[in-house]
Amino acid sequence: MISLHADLDLRNVLTKTLPPFHTRLFDRGPCVCEEKSLSFTKAMAKDEKEDLRKRRKKELEKFRDRVSRMSDPLLLVRGHCPLSYPSMGLQVVPGEAIGIPGLSVDDAVFREQYKVEFSAEFGVLDIAAEVAEVDTSGRNTRSLKIVSSSLVHLNRQLDFLVYINTEPEVGKLDLVNFRYLDHDVTIPIRINFRPVPLLYDPGPGSDDNIDRKVTVVTKTFLRYLSVRNLIRSIRKFYPTIRIVIADDSRPVEDLQGDNVDHYVMPFGVGWFAGRNLAVSQVKTPYMLWVDDDFLFIPETKLEKFVDVLDNADIDIVSGLVGRDRISLKKLNILEGDEEGDCLVQTMGTYGTLKNFPECHRVDRVTNFFLGRTDKVREVGFDPAYSRFAHTEFFYEGLGKLRSAACSFAKIGHNQKSNEQYVKFRQPGREYMTFLNNYEYFKYNVKCWNKDDV
Repeated sequence: MISLHADLDLRNVLTKTLPPFHTRLFDRGPCVCEEKSLSFTKAMAKDEKEDLRKRRKKELEKFRDRVSRMSDPLLLVRGHCPLSYPSMGLQVVPGEAIGIPGLSVDDAVFREQYKVEFSAEFGVLDIAAEVAEVDTSGRNTRSLKIVSSSLVHLNRQLDFLVYINTEPEVGKLDLVNFRYLDHDVTIPIRINFRPVPLLYDPGPGSDDNIDRKVTVVTKTFLRYLSVRNLIRSIRKFYPTIRIVIADDSRPVEDLQGDNVDHYVMPFGVGWFAGRNLAVSQVKTPYMLWVDDDFLFIPETKLEKFVDVLDNADIDIVSGLVGRDRISLKKLNILEGDEEGDCLVQTMGTYGTLKNFPECHRVDRVTNFFLGRTDKVREVGFDPAYSRFAHTEFFYEGLGKLRSAACSFAKIGHNQKSNEQYVKFRQPGREYMTFLNNYEYFKYNVKCWNKDDV
């Protein structure tokens, strides 16, 4: 136990006694780029860097303004408050009304008059019914006053308080102020629509039919031998499952077949553009992503993946690829300075999934994963990444995707290539310069710190 004295620096005490993870809570300085990190600014010319920074700063201010209006504010509740009120969980559909439950005043002191006041920003306040011996003023306005000589009657009137939204600021919070004497509290009301269900009909009969739940998707480029081997291996274990292939090769070889849909794209349009196209054609609740040089083997048990998504609060579940070990990666973006923030990738997990001890909660998984179709579409794949990308998808999915890496399913990896494929696959200086400047601007970052493992 630590004994703190008035002249003791709390931060110094904590940083000496707590592990690094905890001391970051008290370190408010900007993130630091490690010596081995990928720097986005070192390769830039001075004039180019300054021009990019100015444009990025302007766009960042717009972004932060949009986000701040949607963010939850910090609400502090003072102790010894005589007011009861809802502090979370209220939502109103734009333009509609809701009752505000749980309102009351607890005051043991007898007073000749009890008065409460309410105010709102994006709506008006009213009462649904009138209670005897209670006076109200400002009905159907942003400021409502309720006065009574009886605390019992006042509290009964509060049971009928109504909030009516008048400004459809979708996604924002209206912070309704509730005041009694010198006590002020805030009632947050989220303005939003009820979520629209995205349901997939499995059809009549057994709910265990894998074909009705999963579509296999891949992107191919100048590797027809590999993708044909992939198709054959899939058919060996799942004869009728649907396969979707996005293809930007030239010349084009026809891959269309029974339950195989081949979508031809402009030549060399790119990796993430192809992923977007393939995912857009999925009609099942789950989609299995595989690379075009993967091979299904006896350990490629899609049913095990489906079991996880059916029964766990998770959006993406991955397995093992070839001889690789399980990939356990955590991602983060640390607050920086004028130069930008820091992307961070480290080894580690957030623990295992309940009832699935072979599955570990992570932020990034391999290219062999089963995902909820609607959640993958929600993040999407930036078509600017034409040559290569992977982790970028998961960075953009932070806060949106819940991922797990599992060791109970595996897929083969037949790494074969050809001269023409390698020619286009290698990024080259021009693409790497573009990628460097693009990520510096898009993510507002100055570097990428990641484990070498």
